[in-house]
Formats: sequence, structure tokens, C-alpha cells
Amino acid sequence: MKKSLKAIGIALLCLIVVFSLAGCTAVQNEADADIEAENNVGAGYSNPSQPVSNNGSTPVDQGRDEHSSVSFGQVGEDANQGNLKQWDGVKGKILTDNYPLEIIKYLETNKKKETQQAFNINNRTYLVMTMGQQGSAGYFIELKELVFKEGVLKASIKYNRPGKNDMVATVITYPSLVIETDGIYEGHYLIEYDIEH
Repeated sequence: MKKSLKAIGIALLCLIVVFSLAGCTAVQNEADADIEAENNVGAGYSNPSQPVSNNGSTPVDQGRDEHSSVSFGQVGEDANQGNLKQWDGVKGKILTDNYPLEIIKYLETNKKKETQQAFNINNRTYLVMTMGQQGSAGYFIELKELVFKEGVLKASIKYNRPGKNDMVATVITYPSLVIETDGIYEGHYLIEYDIEH
């Protein structure tokens, strides 16, 4: 009986240490983002406040200045992360780090909500999707298709969840996906999100 209690006590102590270290990392990332924001004061930073309409579409017609990038963390699970891929009428890649500052701030502010947002930064369109707060590992957003035709950029994505019999860690996660397009220049076009749950 004493051995069982001792083992449980050690396990709890280990969990407390792990969560404390994870919290320190999150605080450091927040501090890094704040320092980066202070460095860009007066550099033409504009607030990304263009909401997504009820039908899942976002009009994009504003350009924004590109800022220095800082690492935010892992995003989604896809075999083509970071590689430029030719889709139907558009080239794009999934970013896992080195996001523009506006995207870092958006992800931090909206990590607990399901959102879809587009940013036009330095003539590049970024699509940012968040799945909201999840109670375990195993959740991720997958890009199925990216199409640019007749003034419409359409992103088909799938929200993946762990299966009933999957062994996953019990930890709070904030799945998100950031896609950077190449060759779509600033202008007026519509963005549609087709989300498979």
C-alpha cells in the first residue's frame, strides 16, 4: 500500500514539473511576441480585423506590410509542410513557424475559438484556420485542396480528430493551420472555406 501511494506521489510530482516547464515556454513565447511587436512600432503595422462572413467567405482587398517573423509552434500534420506545392491555379505551402507578426497575434488571440481568417501581407495571401481548444492530442487540420479560379480562392480542409480507440495524451491543444500562397497578388477576390468535420 505504501509503495502504491509513493508511486502515485512521484507520478503527480512529475506531472507538476512537466506542466510548469510547459507554462514557462508559453510565457517565453508570449514575451518574444511582445518584444517583436515593440520593435515594429511605427513600421506600418495594421490590425487584422476583417471578419469572416457567415457563409465562410472572406473578401480580401487590403495590403499590409510584412514584418519580421518569430516562431509560434507546430501547426497541423501534413506531409507537405513547408514545401511549395502547385494546386489548381495557385501555389501554396503550409507554414509551421516563422509567421508574420499579425498572424502570431491572431493565433494567440483566437486559439480557443474555431475561426477562418485571411491576411494579405506583402502581396501574399495567408489563410489561417483554428480549430479551437481541444482536450487531448490527436486533433489537427488537414489541407485537402487549394483552388484559385474566376476570382475565388477556395480552401478545402478537414478537421481530424482522434479515433475512439486511439491512445492520445490528455493535454489541452489548439490545432491550427497556416497556408501561405504564392503568385496571388493584392486585389479584390473572394476566399471560400470548405470544411469537412
